[in-house]
Amino acid sequence: MSARRPGHPAPSAALLLAALALAASGCFAFPFRASDDPQRPTVTDFEIRGTNAIDAGELKSHLATQASSRRYVVFREEQYLDPDAFANDKQRIVRYYQAHGYYAARVVSSELVPDGEGRVKVRVGVEEGPPTRVSLVDVTGLEGAPEAAQRLGQLPIKVGDVFTDAAYDQGRADLLAALGATGYAKAEVTQRAEVDPSRSEARVHYAVTPGPRYRFGSIFVAGAAAIPRSRIREEAERVITPGTFYDATELPKAQAGIVDLGVFGGVRVTPSIDEAKQTVTPVVQVREAPFRTIRAGPSLDLTLTRIDAAMVAGWQHRNWLGGLRRLSLDARAGWAFLPAESKNGFAGLFSADLLQPSVIRKLLDFNIHGELQWGLEPLYNYRAERLRIGFPLRVGRIFTFIPSVNWEIYHLSGTPSLAPPGSNSQVLLFQTCPSRDPNLCVLSYFEQRFAFDLRDDPINTTTGVYLTLALQEGVSVRGNGSAYVRYLPEARAFASLPGSVVAAARARVGVVNPLSAPIVPVVATFTSGGPNMRGYYTQRLSPMLQDTPGHFIPVGGYGLLDGSFELRFPIYGAIGGAAFMDFGNVQAVASDALKIQNLQWAAGVGLRYKTPFGPIRVDVARRLGNGTVQVVDRSNGVIGATTEPRFAFGFSIGEF
Repeated sequence: MSARRPGHPAPSAALLLAALALAASGCFAFPFRASDDPQRPTVTDFEIRGTNAIDAGELKSHLATQASSRRYVVFREEQYLDPDAFANDKQRIVRYYQAHGYYAARVVSSELVPDGEGRVKVRVGVEEGPPTRVSLVDVTGLEGAPEAAQRLGQLPIKVGDVFTDAAYDQGRADLLAALGATGYAKAEVTQRAEVDPSRSEARVHYAVTPGPRYRFGSIFVAGAAAIPRSRIREEAERVITPGTFYDATELPKAQAGIVDLGVFGGVRVTPSIDEAKQTVTPVVQVREAPFRTIRAGPSLDLTLTRIDAAMVAGWQHRNWLGGLRRLSLDARAGWAFLPAESKNGFAGLFSADLLQPSVIRKLLDFNIHGELQWGLEPLYNYRAERLRIGFPLRVGRIFTFIPSVNWEIYHLSGTPSLAPPGSNSQVLLFQTCPSRDPNLCVLSYFEQRFAFDLRDDPINTTTGVYLTLALQEGVSVRGNGSAYVRYLPEARAFASLPGSVVAAARARVGVVNPLSAPIVPVVATFTSGGPNMRGYYTQRLSPMLQDTPGHFIPVGGYGLLDGSFELRFPIYGAIGGAAFMDFGNVQAVASDALKIQNLQWAAGVGLRYKTPFGPIRVDVARRLGNGTVQVVDRSNGVIGATTEPRFAFGFSIGEF
C-alpha cells in the first residue's frame, strides 16, 4: 500500500529553502567589493605555503591579516590589507612556529598579487626546519611532597616530544595542581628551559618547593541576609570537610553547589591561609539575587503538518516561605492547527511545581508537580491531568537520580471516524487504556530517571557527554490503566573543533512491552520525527492507521531507534548554522526497530538565531531513503506501508 498525504510541501519549495540555506552558508560565491584606497586593497585570498607540521588555517587565525571570507555571503564584510600589520604578521608567523617547537622556522617569501582593481591576493612562503625535541625533563624537590608525586601521574612534556610552550607551561600547572590538591597550599614551582636550536633539542627543569601541608579550617560565609548562613555552610560541607587535608579542587565544586541553590546572583569561594595554625579557611562570599522571577513572551512552532502559536508566561519564587523552597507556576495558551486533518483548537498547558530541599538529611529532596493540559493530536483531542510525586536524590552535579510516582488521566475525544460502523461508543484500543470508559485513558506508573552529566554548559554545550535512562513500570489499578514496562536510554556527546565549530552526536533507543493487556496505550508508545529525526515531520515516523482512503494517522510503535550527527558553527553575531545527518526507525514490533537495515536517513542544514524569547530555529532536511512507514490494523498487525514526503521543513521560536 502506498499513498501520499495531502498538504505535503512541493519538492520545488523545499529545494528553494535549501538553496537559501546554502547561500547563507556560502556555497554560492559572489565577487568581492573593490577597495577605494590603493594603499589598502581588498584581500581576496591569503595563502601560506610550506606548512606541513603546522595547520595553515589555525596559523592564519592568529594573524591580523585576513582574507575576505567566501562563506556567509549574506553577512560578510570585506577585509582590507594593512601594510604595517602585514609586516608584523611575518614576525608573528615565526613566533607561532617557535611556540610549537620549530625554532629554525623562517619566512622565505612574501608577495602581493594583484587580483583586479582594488583587490589583492597575499602569498607567504615559510621554511619550517626541523623540530626541537625534549632531551631532558628534570623535576627536583617533589620528594618532599610524596602525596603530590603519587597524585601527579605523567607530566604532559616528556623526553622525545616536540618542545612546545603549551606543554612546557602545562607541566608547571600540573605540578602546582597536584600539590594544591594534596594539602600544599603555598607550594611554588619554578621552570627553566634550555633551548639549543643548533642541536634541535631542549632541556626542561622544574624546581618544586612544597612548603608545609595544610588542613581545611571552618567554613566562613559572608554576604548572606535572607538565606541562613548555616544553610550555605551546609551546602559547602557537602564537598569540603573541615579538618581534612586541603584540596584546592574542592573549592570550585563547593562554589558550583552553592550556585545550584539558585538564589544567588554571585558566589565566590576563596582560600584564606592561616600560617600559624597551618589551616585554610574556605571563604564563601555570596550576593543574593531577587527571589522572584517573571517571564513572558510569544512562542511559535511551524511545520507544514502542524502550527502551534502561543503566549508563554511563568512565575518562580526560589525561597517561597523560606528554607530555599522553590515554587514555579507556568502557563502556555494558544491555538493549534493541523492542516492535513482539518483540525484546529485551543492548546494550553498550566503547571505548578514545588521543590522542598533536604527532606531527608542533605541528599534527598521532595518534589510535587501538577499539570492541566489541552491538546490536539492527529489521532485524538484530549484534556489531560497529571500528577508526579518525586524524590530527587542529589549525589552531585554529575549524577542525578529521580524516582517518582505518576498518575495521568487523558480524556479523549474527536475520534468517531475510527470506530466500527454502528458502534461509535467504542473507540479503538489504539487510543485508550483498558478501562470502564473507552474514552478515558488512565496511566499509573512508577518512573526512575538517571542522568550522568559531564557537559561544560547544559544550554550552549561545546564539549562533554550526557547520558540518561528513563524506566517506567505501568500498573493497572482496579481495572484502570495498563501494566507495561518502558525503557528509554539516550546518549549525547559534544566535541569542540577549531573555528568555534561544535560536533554533536545523539542516539536513543526505546522499548515498551505490555504485561497484561495486549496493547499499550497510545500515550505510552513511541513516535519520532520533528526535532528527533528532521527528515520527517513531528510524529510522522511512526506506524500509521488508515482512517480514510489516502489519510494516515500515527499511532506509535513499541520500538524506537533514532539519533543524529551534527556540526554547529557560528555565522555572524547571534546567527549560527548547522549541518546534520539524522537517522530513525519506529516499528510496531520492538525488535524490528533495532535492525540497522530498517533505519531511515536524512541530511540537511539549519540556521539558528538567538533572541530574548529563545532561539529561532530553521531546518531543511531531505530523506535519503524511500521514506516508508508501516500501516497497521486494529490489532497492531502490519498490513502495508505508506510513503512520507521526501523533504521536511521546520521553523520554531522559543524553547519547547
